[in-house]
Amino acid sequence: MAENSSISAPGSVGQAPASPTDPVEDVGQVPTTPTPTDTVTPTETPTAETPVASTPDPSTSVCAPLGSLASLTGDLTTWLLTAPITAANSGGFKEPGGTELAAFEGAFRTLLTEGPTAQVVRDLAGMGYGVSTFRNATGGGWLVVREQGLFSRGGGTFIINLFPARDLWLEAPHADSDEGTLRQTATQLVTLGARALLITGSNRCAVTTASPCSGTTSVCGTKGLRISDAAHYGNTFFTAAHRALRATYPDAIAASIHGMDAGDGPEAAVVSDGTSALRPQALSNRLRDALNTHLVGTKKAFSCNAAEDSGKHRALCGTSNVQGRIDNGAADACFTEAAAASDRFVHLEQSATLRGTGASSKAVIQALADTVPCTLTGSGLGCQAVVAAQDCP
Repeated sequence: MAENSSISAPGSVGQAPASPTDPVEDVGQVPTTPTPTDTVTPTETPTAETPVASTPDPSTSVCAPLGSLASLTGDLTTWLLTAPITAANSGGFKEPGGTELAAFEGAFRTLLTEGPTAQVVRDLAGMGYGVSTFRNATGGGWLVVREQGLFSRGGGTFIINLFPARDLWLEAPHADSDEGTLRQTATQLVTLGARALLITGSNRCAVTTASPCSGTTSVCGTKGLRISDAAHYGNTFFTAAHRALRATYPDAIAASIHGMDAGDGPEAAVVSDGTSALRPQALSNRLRDALNTHLVGTKKAFSCNAAEDSGKHRALCGTSNVQGRIDNGAADACFTEAAAASDRFVHLEQSATLRGTGASSKAVIQALADTVPCTLTGSGLGCQAVVAAQDCP
């Protein structure tokens, strides 16, 4: 199922960081309830590209293990809106131990490279996760990895596309508190033909235990991060799944999707590569330009990595995002900002309008389609699918 599984993810799993540095202010604000006012459908459509196939067509070996799994059918985007996420102040996040995190990362990586073999399904079940298939009525196939049983640990829900079109995966670490991002990333997964989607299993304020990682926010009512915040604490199944994806697909782009309170500022979105370095050719600058091509209204996207946007992008540059630090090769993803960007990670903060259902929300999908080309064999927006039948028999 994977092109290359020989490169290890940066850093180690479940490793306790050595010592903290002084925290820095670099965490998104409390988002407001989406109140989209633009309803005009954008006319821009990404130009169809001839894909360069970098994965083989689905074979019998890929599809064979699926028959033994529970199968779900319906509309994946709608179904994902019911993904379990423990509530704020519920105590509903339980931190896994380091050994278990390493085992989960290894099992998830095996799932990506070999498919749902009987052994990997058993291994994941031993950690409280079930594996099932999901089939859309319109075609397509996904693997669903989600917590099972009566007692959730707030571990998350993870979706793997069996027929991806783009070397891209999506992450929703604040899927409930950044309102609209769960629906948004679920739609992006299906529409773009992304490789995978990682959804947090807990509200970022689910527990009161402080995260030792650098960064700070007042989102939870007190200044500081919590260990239930999937974007700002590494000892989570969410981060273990991210590491497995990065190890398996070293050249893929991970997009971390967030929401911000734009207030009366000029920003519709703030994009970064996980650093605040000024880099004219940065992936984030390309996404910013694509967004501004498709956005309607007066507000525009700004980049943390563009000198011409200096002073306009606030502090929402994602430099304390643990997954971004991993991808950018930080020495310690909990305490250390990355010294340079890999252009394999993009952090997107959005106003409520972009997280709504109007024309500006559609602009985000169009911009991602423009920025990440069709290089795999599946189907997605602007892609010409190589695989004739987007499903296993």
